[in-house]
Parts: sequence; C-alpha cells; structure tokens
Amino acid sequence: MHKVGIIYNTSRKENLEVVEKLEKFLHGKGISTWRGRTGSEKNDWEFLTEPLEFAIVLGGDGTLLGTSRMLAPKGIPMFGINTGHLGFLSEGRAGNLFELVEQVLKKEYRIEARAMLCGYVLTSDKLQNERGPFFALNDIVISRGVHHKMIYMALNVDERPVADYIADGLIISTPTGSTAYALSAGGAVIDPEIRGIEIVPICAHTLTNRPHIVADSRIITITFNRPHEGTMLQLDGQENLSIQMGDKVRISRSAHSAKMIRLLGEESDFYWTIRQKFHWGMLAKQ
Repeated sequence: MHKVGIIYNTSRKENLEVVEKLEKFLHGKGISTWRGRTGSEKNDWEFLTEPLEFAIVLGGDGTLLGTSRMLAPKGIPMFGINTGHLGFLSEGRAGNLFELVEQVLKKEYRIEARAMLCGYVLTSDKLQNERGPFFALNDIVISRGVHHKMIYMALNVDERPVADYIADGLIISTPTGSTAYALSAGGAVIDPEIRGIEIVPICAHTLTNRPHIVADSRIITITFNRPHEGTMLQLDGQENLSIQMGDKVRISRSAHSAKMIRLLGEESDFYWTIRQKFHWGMLAKQ
C-alpha cells in the first residue's frame, strides 16, 4: 500500500493524541503516513507531492468539507472519522478507530462519488476577468454579509431567464448539501445519487419564489439588479469572497467528485443516517 494521509482539525487538542496513536498503528503495519492540518494558518497541502492511497480525516463535517476541496481535484478518497458533533458525512467515532481503519485496509468498503460545485466570479472590469475556479461539496451561497439590505438578483439557467429574487441570499446546493443550510432554508432532502442542483432562496420577499431543482448539466448564472455593496460568496460556509458592483456568479457541476469511503453495512446507508441523525424513525411523543 502507498502512503496514507492523516488529516485532522487542530482546533481540537485531543485530535493530536489520536493522530499519534493512528500513526503508530499504521507504521506497525509497514504503512507510511502524511499529516495534514486544518484549522491552522499553515498550508500543509502545498507540501503534498506524493500520491496517497486514501486519507483518514479526523474531525466533524466541517473538516471533511474543507478537506474535500483540496483532495477531490487530486482524486484521493477520504475516510471520515467523526470527532465532532453531528458527523453526518463521516463514519463511526474515534472510539473504535482502529477497528474502522482495519476494515478499510482489508478493502471492506465502497466508494461514493459525491458531486461538487464549481464556481466563478465574472468581474465587472473591462477585461471581463474571471476569479476561480472555486469548489464546494455542500453549497455555494450568495449572502448579504453584514449589511441589512436585501439583495436583488436575477437567475439564469443555460442563459435563459428563470427567476428574479429579492432576498437575503441564494443557496446553490449539491444533493450532499441538501441536508445542510439548504434544508434549514426550506429546501428538500435529496438522495446523493440524484444528479441535480438545488436552488433555494433565503427569506425571499415574494412567496412564489420557491426552492427548485435543476439538472446538474445546467449552467447557473446569477446577476445583480441593484447595487449590492457587502454581498459575499461563501464556499461550504468556510471561505468567503466579496462580490463587487457589476460582477456575475457562474456555477456548474465540477468535473471533480469527492470520493468518500463507505464501509459495508447499514450504518453507511444514506437513509439509515437520515433516520438516526434527523430522528425520522421516532414517533412524536404525546
């Protein structure tokens, strides 16, 4: 086996102890390792020059989201171990870490290819430059930032006008992201195997502006009908970019997919996770 990556969230001090135990476990099996840190100002990704067999990601869903934007373009599969709160995207918890990793080493898993988004900001200058590409596993969000005024936006799909919004923002979500911010804003839960992109307005002024789903072969363009100082573009809720006057945002499905290692068994099933994490399997108490 080639080198295995161990990526961990440095904001949780207990993760470092887990990393050291995991490295000792893998080294005992003759497997070399590479460490990567998230939640740190140091950019370890610049020093990843060798191919990895896969990467073990220690943290919550946020750690896995951030890692996906780095590893998906490299085609490296990720195996998430939940040391955070919800753990919707990851497998198990660190308490049975070695047992879980042993299953992966024995190839007792399948790989889910999760769709990602690719975004560009088309600048308003005379040269019509592009900023991007930017990638997201959950969603790309247009937000009003710290300003209180609503945003006036126009949505085009494949250069055809679809809707005008007066809203606090707009969520462009993958099926994976449908259980995150999009769900909180009134969107639908989407099976991750569906090839679609969900568009969800945030607090739209017009009640007929409803969430809708388009084929992921479409190209989505967002323009702004009024001055929109302070408007932000957010990637998975982690990276922020400012939108300037006259800019446009173009979003499509990324050519890269996030390769997620899933163990064999019901606990890795999407609907099992939905029932457990969202309590869909519980009757309302009288």
